[in-house]
Amino acid sequence: MSSIAKVAGSLDVFSRDCAVTVALKITDDSCKMDEEQRSIFMALYDALPSYKSEIFDEEVYALISQARDFPSASLFARIKKEREMAMAIITQEKMKSFKASVRASLLIAQLIQE
Repeated sequence: MSSIAKVAGSLDVFSRDCAVTVALKITDDSCKMDEEQRSIFMALYDALPSYKSEIFDEEVYALISQARDFPSASLFARIKKEREMAMAIITQEKMKSFKASVRASLLIAQLIQE
């Protein structure tokens, strides 16, 4: 199992919702991360196990998938609405903590594998 899959599997529901929110931000290009970090967090999103979200309905996954495959202004508008709703619940401070926690967990998981 990859370190990303291990970290994704260990996330609680709130952190999984944070991962989905980051995926929304990356998908509509409103995220300020560099390309390496974007690829890491999208891989984390892709590795999330199924779960019952406290913020999103099932349509969010299809929305992200469609926007990744066929980006369009109308999809980005829908993504913006979803991510703004999520960020109102999550808050920027908690999102920063989530990202820092994921980075630390990935580093630890990679060190253990070596």
